[in-house]
Amino acid sequence: MTKRIALAQLSSCWGCDQSLVDLHLKLLDVLPELEIVYWPAVVDFKMKDLEALPKGSVHIGMVEGSCRTNEDVHLLKVMREKSKILVAWGSCSAYGGVQGLGNQWSLKELLDRKFMEADTITDARIPDKYLPGFTEVVQANPAIVRFEAAVPGCPPTSDNTLEALSALITGSPYDLPDKTVCDQCPKVREDKRITKFHRTHEGKIDPDRCLLDQGYLCLGFATIGLCGAQCPTVNTPCKGCFGPPPSIKDHGAKIISALGAIADMDPEELKEAFPDPIGSFYFTDFGASYLSKIKQKGRKSGK
Repeated sequence: MTKRIALAQLSSCWGCDQSLVDLHLKLLDVLPELEIVYWPAVVDFKMKDLEALPKGSVHIGMVEGSCRTNEDVHLLKVMREKSKILVAWGSCSAYGGVQGLGNQWSLKELLDRKFMEADTITDARIPDKYLPGFTEVVQANPAIVRFEAAVPGCPPTSDNTLEALSALITGSPYDLPDKTVCDQCPKVREDKRITKFHRTHEGKIDPDRCLLDQGYLCLGFATIGLCGAQCPTVNTPCKGCFGPPPSIKDHGAKIISALGAIADMDPEELKEAFPDPIGSFYFTDFGASYLSKIKQKGRKSGK
């Protein structure tokens, strides 16, 4: 029996959809098993088409992107209502994504910067027509509605998406591994103290040695191993875009704790090395972090 599938896009770059399309001929392994009932990225479906479906009639719902607008929240809740299995597809959906970095500021500050203060503004005004309205903060979608599964990544690899879909179609278990990018990386690791961090364009990278050992901020030690260590393998430090393994509850907190243990540097040196610590340690998951929740709680209390 074919499975009815709906694929929804919230605020995002739609890269997760691209990762599915990038399966190319491998799509033939799954498409015959699926009946697509909603996929606006590819077919001209409208919201009314999704809303008209019976409750629970969709076997698999795939949601990419995060809720930056009230329309996003509505679409997410409709997907939950219609889907038997709802999947957080990509890091934006699972953790809030890059959009979650906006939680460092209030919504008013973001709107003022975007529409009133940017250097390119010629007609300073905050638009108030034909817009769905913005959410105060960006959260991980599983904090808004219940999800049965997650396929993180920015975007997930095509093979990640294929593996998840194949499991869901056949009813097989789909669990995220507790391994890290370091477990997949072929570079040689040593137990050394870091005395200086480098930008990726500085110095000369030894292609055989661990990037972190060489003083390059590589977050593979705290990032779930789903990508095959694609970046470190070509001498590019891991940015942590797949988020943490299931056993790590706060990605950035784990990174900060680990760096504090291996960095033989005083606080001022560390501060100078990372002028944007939130962006460095919470690239795609600040919206799901303890720090973001603390900031929002303080903002509500006026602190």
